[in-house]
Amino acid sequence: MTGFMAALVEAWQELRIHKLRVLLSLIGVAVAVCALTTVVALGNIAEQASIEAQERSSGRPALFSITMFNDSGETTADFQEVRLKIGDVMDRHGISYSSPAALTTVGARTPSGKQSIDMTIVDQPYADMHRVSATQGRWFTRADGELYGPAIVVDQKFLDAMGVERLDQARSVTLAGDRDVKATIVGVIDGDPYTEAPTGYILSDSYQRWFSSVESTVEPSWEMWVPLDNAEELGTSVQGELQKQMPGWSVDVSRQDYLTWGGDDGLGVIKTVLAGISVLVLLLGALSLLNVALVTIKQRVREIGIRRSFGATSGRVFFSVMMESVVATLAAGVAGVIASIAVVNSSLVRNFIGEGVVDLPPFPLWAAGVGLGTSLFVGALAGLLPALVAVRVKIIDAIRF
Repeated sequence: MTGFMAALVEAWQELRIHKLRVLLSLIGVAVAVCALTTVVALGNIAEQASIEAQERSSGRPALFSITMFNDSGETTADFQEVRLKIGDVMDRHGISYSSPAALTTVGARTPSGKQSIDMTIVDQPYADMHRVSATQGRWFTRADGELYGPAIVVDQKFLDAMGVERLDQARSVTLAGDRDVKATIVGVIDGDPYTEAPTGYILSDSYQRWFSSVESTVEPSWEMWVPLDNAEELGTSVQGELQKQMPGWSVDVSRQDYLTWGGDDGLGVIKTVLAGISVLVLLLGALSLLNVALVTIKQRVREIGIRRSFGATSGRVFFSVMMESVVATLAAGVAGVIASIAVVNSSLVRNFIGEGVVDLPPFPLWAAGVGLGTSLFVGALAGLLPALVAVRVKIIDAIRF
């Protein structure tokens, strides 16, 4: 252990002596390590953003879609009847995250006239199941189903149709139900960028109370979010029980979250390409360091020969010269990782890359490990050839030099 520490101290002293020669090479190594570590860390954030976007669209794993159609091909049923039967099955299996996901159309009176809204009938857990978050206001609470008027959550396009930009400028809107009813807008979401029509959400309790006679039958579409470890067993069991509860209907319970179809959005390829570019820059820095080290060894023949004359073994000389490159690149790697942490944690980068990410991941420690490990590996490669040259130096070379 004493010999190892002595070699480290000796390597650091040699770097201090030849600091001007290796400085430019180490700057290249530090920049490459910073780039490599930053690519890995930002890739982690971008991957989380992609996962959350897919979960908002298709649900969080494991999310099952429950659809039904009868023998005559009908795809609509009495909403309240289906709701009671599915609720009974969910309670028996201890599934607390379930919600209708039935689509309906509701008329709204806006300043420009009557506007049709594509409304999704949901329960409160739907927000957790699909990572729905309000940009203004809030999502539903249990108390919203007991209000004297329906509570709704709408998208920004609906506010645009109302002629306003913010929620506080339009807290209510008149909807056409069993009779015209004033609905309270409790929250605003971003909505689907690929649709032009205004969309919104309404609680199933509010729908049953205010709109059941307008459209008593809707498509019986339901969703449930269950643990991944026993997802398939629960799906099969729920399907079998619902099939028994609804004779004459065909019940389909199938996974729909992104894990069922891979969810690959090309991030892996992008990260691989960027990491490859960073490794290439790192190798170029290592070649520059290698060139400087070889020149330095040629100028240190006398020093090495004298050390051999005082009993330094080949292994000690090899290890000492090797450690000079390793210590140098490690120091550059530490500087590169520190710079990467500062870049990734900056508000500008986080707001740009992590915009809309709910569970923003911290700086990954394994990314720092990748940067430091790569710098050590490159330092060992850059120090191998100079160390072999140093081992071949003989005492007589020192006398002739």
